Amino acid sequence: MFTNISWSDYIIAVAILLTIYYFFVGARYYSADLKDQLSGKRKLKFRAALPIDSGEEDTYPPESYQNKTTSFETNTDDDFAEVEHLIERLKNMIADASQKKLIPQEFKQYLHLLLKEYPSVKNSPLRSSVNELVVSECEKYGAVTLSEDEVDMLWKDAM
Repeated sequence: MFTNISWSDYIIAVAILLTIYYFFVGARYYSADLKDQLSGKRKLKFRAALPIDSGEEDTYPPESYQNKTTSFETNTDDDFAEVEHLIERLKNMIADASQKKLIPQEFKQYLHLLLKEYPSVKNSPLRSSVNELVVSECEKYGAVTLSEDEVDMLWKDAM
């Protein structure tokens, strides 16, 4: 009975069944992640390979290398989500301020209070990008003309 099935038929059948099984598991348990990746909301993350032991002293000790990678991976998603939230609030605030025709001092105070709510972005490398966004949005709406240095000063507590 089993002599009629060739090895190639068997391997093809197992490959098809495994494909169906993994497709089911992916659709069942990882559908939200797959949708985010396919829609472009989230990008694939590849882990950096550990340095190859070439007999020389490593530039990064394995413990600190792994800790840095782990902390970066855990903080990156939260930081990006927080920056995206800040960007939305900034765009709305600048559009609203241009409609209400706030005077520059009120606008700067309002912007300072908004930026103060995001202390993690203040120390983030994404801060300069947020500053550029504020300058470009101000130019777009014509609310108040600010330079990047002025926006950078608004991050600080002293006005």
